[in-house]
Amino acid sequence: MAENRSPRMALIGVVAAAVAILVATGIAIAPRTAPVFHGTTYTEVAPAAQFSLVDHDGRQVSLDTYRGHPVLLFFGYTNCPDVCPTTLTKLTSAMKQAGGEAEDIRVLLITVDPANDTPATLKKYTGNFGPAVVGLTGDSAALAVARQGYGAYVEKVAAAAPAPAAHAEHGAHTGHASRPAGMTVHSGVVYGIDRRGNLQVVISDSATPEEVADDLRTLAGL
Repeated sequence: MAENRSPRMALIGVVAAAVAILVATGIAIAPRTAPVFHGTTYTEVAPAAQFSLVDHDGRQVSLDTYRGHPVLLFFGYTNCPDVCPTTLTKLTSAMKQAGGEAEDIRVLLITVDPANDTPATLKKYTGNFGPAVVGLTGDSAALAVARQGYGAYVEKVAAAAPAPAAHAEHGAHTGHASRPAGMTVHSGVVYGIDRRGNLQVVISDSATPEEVADDLRTLAGL
């Protein structure tokens, strides 16, 4: 009887091993469930646009510098009267609300006013919002590459004129009720980039603090 059982048991073992391998392979190649964000997402997630700029400590940095951290990137300037302080306040508040899941997020403010936003000026300004916020600047060519990479809307106003309610890019509000002469008008959207450097979500300036906090948790968990 023992001799008859041995081949049968061996066959059962082989079949079980084969099933286990198939199951494991299926899990490995099964597509991940797409993350759920309140903000605008992309049909195909792709690497976020690279840049080569200078941080507020005078160090040369790129997007790769922040690899391993979730990144919230937006364009603005230190003399911005409304959009930038409102955005930074909302983001830092949402990070606190999100808790430990979002504690290693980096917020990158890329200036659209390099003539005035020196590294020292940016450092003083971002310091009002906490150590997670980093100001970035560079020469006009490098900043233009960064703006083009994200399709950022920026306009220097030469004369007073009414501001549009929204811009076509991502349906983003400019956030400025009017356009005083000499003012720089820009969109208030925030680009959410995961730890691997992929652009995952665009957060509108109309998002509520609760929605932003939810999106930060999702982004941090990727």
